[in-house]
Amino acid sequence: MDVEIREYRPEDEEEWMRVHAVILSISHSWNYSIQERPDYKGFESTRLVALDGGKIVGLIDTQFDNEPGEICLLDDSRGGYVTEFGRLPEHAHLGLGPKLMDAAKNAAEAKGFSRLEYWSQDRKAQRFYGRLGLKEIGRHYRFRFKPPKEVDALLLKDCVGIEYMYGACVPEEWPLVKKKYEIIQKHPLEPHLCIGYEVRF
Repeated sequence: MDVEIREYRPEDEEEWMRVHAVILSISHSWNYSIQERPDYKGFESTRLVALDGGKIVGLIDTQFDNEPGEICLLDDSRGGYVTEFGRLPEHAHLGLGPKLMDAAKNAAEAKGFSRLEYWSQDRKAQRFYGRLGLKEIGRHYRFRFKPPKEVDALLLKDCVGIEYMYGACVPEEWPLVKKKYEIIQKHPLEPHLCIGYEVRF
């Protein structure tokens, strides 16, 4: 496979969105689907695509802190948060992921940054980062739950109904949270453990 990695271009948008949708459909990495290409207005960013035969087969976006810890978890220096990352399933086992990560690292370094954060609640992605030896920097559960009756009643006074609420907690508090609240377990709203990894260079 002769893959080219280059910067995203405006004319890539339709194809980028289609590839993103395919990746999203087989991954738990995202909490929601998007209908517009992120532009990261107000932030430095890099937007890269991988092409095979002139067609987009993979993508990686990074959004950079304006101030340390603004987007990234760690705040010892300004870092880059990898917001979009993936490749088409038919391009698995070809080393495309590491190639995209290397390109993102090089692009960040050229902008004067020295670290990137990768966060994912997808188990396959977590195993991938583990195999690459990335340093783990944090964990938290992401979950949806039924609103407590008092919260539901309070908001109903303002004509606001709540189907469910979205929350996060550290793993140590997860058993208590599960006891206290009615956690939604059914797909696609089931809880996921999100793990963060860091690359320094």
